[in-house]
This record gives sequence, structure tokens and C-alpha cells, in this order.
Amino acid sequence: MKDWFHQYKFLKDVLLAQVFAKDLREVLKNERGVVVPIPLNEEKLRERSFSQVDELLLAAGIPYSHLLEKCGETLGEKTRQERMATKQLFRLNGRVVPKQLVLVDDLYTTGTTMRQAAKTLQEAGAESIRILTLIRA
Repeated sequence: MKDWFHQYKFLKDVLLAQVFAKDLREVLKNERGVVVPIPLNEEKLRERSFSQVDELLLAAGIPYSHLLEKCGETLGEKTRQERMATKQLFRLNGRVVPKQLVLVDDLYTTGTTMRQAAKTLQEAGAESIRILTLIRA
């Protein structure tokens, strides 16, 4: 699975989103919260030409809402200590934040990304936030 994920994310084989779609659909089928993908920063989006989380959700037919924008640095090249010390990664994009949410990301490394996103959404009024990631590093 990690090899497929690497091919999907870094070799830009977007069709592989279909490989993960059935499982993602199954996990989220009874979810009541609004699905919120973790956004890429603009530089990474230009570099990759697609948002891997958005493509996974599209392939699975899962409706989602972009509530966050990336405002901090990319964590990919940072050490564990640097990741944990990062202060603010996200800001709200101006939309109303629902009470129940499901944060979705492709990769869980230290949890910093999810913690920061959840904190931003909680401060805006979210009461219940579940997280879902495809792979754990």
C-alpha cells in the first residue's frame, strides 16, 4: 500500500485514487460530520498539480468542504522536533464552521497537521472533530 501511495502522491498517478476509493467510501458512509480535507499550500499545489486529498474524496464520491487555508510552512522536510514546534499552519477561509467535522488527510506523521487544523476549527466553534488518514508514517 505504501508503494501505491508513493506512486499516487509523488509520481502523480492520480488514477490510483480509485484504488483507495472503495475503502474510503466504506469508512465515511455513515459519517454525520462535514468532511474537511487538509489543504495544500499554494506552492505544493502548483508543484504537484493536484490535491491528493481532494482527488481521493472525489474518487470516492464523498462531498467535502474547504474550510481551511494553509498559512504556514510545509512540514514535509522538517524534523520531528521542528514539526512539533510549528505554531500556526492554518487559517479559516471565511465559511461558517459546522459543529461536527471529519478532518481528512493522506498521511499522519507526528499529528501536528491534524492538531493544528483541529485547534483552528475548534476556536471557530466546531464541537466534534474526528480525524481520518490514509497512511501512518
